[in-house]
Amino acid sequence: MPVDASAPSFPPSDKADWLDRVSDELKGDLSQLDTEVNERIRLSPLYTAEEVTARPPLSRAAGWEIGAYLDTGDSDVIHASALHALEQGAEALLFRLFHQPGPGEITELLRDIRLDFVSLHCSLRYPGQDPAELFRDLVKYLRREGYDLTKIRGSVDFDPLLDWSEPPFPPLIRLLDFVSQWMPDFKVLQVNAAGFNNGPGSADSELALAIAKGAEYLQQVRDLGYPAETVNDHLQFAFTVGTSYYVDIAKLRALRILWANVLRGFGIEDAPPTTIAAHTDLATLTADRDHNLLKLTTQALSAVTGGADQLFLSPAEGADQPATPFGHRMALNVQHLLRLEAGLDQYADPAAGSYYLEKLTEELVNSAWERFRAIEEQGGFGVASEV
Repeated sequence: MPVDASAPSFPPSDKADWLDRVSDELKGDLSQLDTEVNERIRLSPLYTAEEVTARPPLSRAAGWEIGAYLDTGDSDVIHASALHALEQGAEALLFRLFHQPGPGEITELLRDIRLDFVSLHCSLRYPGQDPAELFRDLVKYLRREGYDLTKIRGSVDFDPLLDWSEPPFPPLIRLLDFVSQWMPDFKVLQVNAAGFNNGPGSADSELALAIAKGAEYLQQVRDLGYPAETVNDHLQFAFTVGTSYYVDIAKLRALRILWANVLRGFGIEDAPPTTIAAHTDLATLTADRDHNLLKLTTQALSAVTGGADQLFLSPAEGADQPATPFGHRMALNVQHLLRLEAGLDQYADPAAGSYYLEKLTEELVNSAWERFRAIEEQGGFGVASEV
């Protein structure tokens, strides 16, 4: 197309011009535009290509699994809720269990659900929990129903350093040995970082503690003669996302970079991308359902932009009110909108190329790594968590 010589031309401009203009508007005080994440991380409102070295896009598969929480009522009620969630487009089912289910109850919970089409996740929330027994009963059910175990995806929330005073590593190793042979896409070890989440100001500490715990698992199991590579293959991270939109995006992106650094320390190169499950931060929700819907949408957007592999949103009624069918439906619809209307499932790293987010990610990585090294110098996660 020929250039229109009569079209107005604009003089070249750079950040200095922008700063001069803003300085005039603010009477010389530009500090009020900065964002202070914490005393270690302070960000300018504008970055340019000359100031930020953009990393290559994160290596992971594009998109995420749309998750649904299932945790109220008797087995038949939970089962009906699971089928209803699947009808509404759920792709990952998280059964939050408050007692040890027997084989008959597992059959009732999973009846009519095609487990080779969706991913199955179990979170155990009761004293005396036994993930190994639950896993054995689950495998018996899968075999009885004729499933090809290699096609089953999901996880059992087994976090020995969180739930036991004497971490049961021998049962964990037996589970790892089984899934490494028969269930390559099933995770039996989870680093639950929810307890480390104290808001955006401590995001670097949250990351440091999460990777320190993951490193402790690799080391402890390797000390027992099991390869760290196999542990990593069947490990996932669980993070909460709150209302600090940009920090939550950068937090999840930083986790992948930091964990790759940890793996290199164990001599593991070119490992498959780690799995991140993102969850609602219930502490951010109120009694106002409509207000919560806005918060949940923000949380969902930050989670998938940051690269979560699974996303579980709470119903908008929050933790203190009974969930309604509307709340469950909207927890799924928000994700459908981000996929079908925004197209965020088409990108492995939607935030890549944003100078601000690249800079925030870099700052979180550097600060978290420094704090991680301090934890390791104190003796590692097992020691530091007791101090």
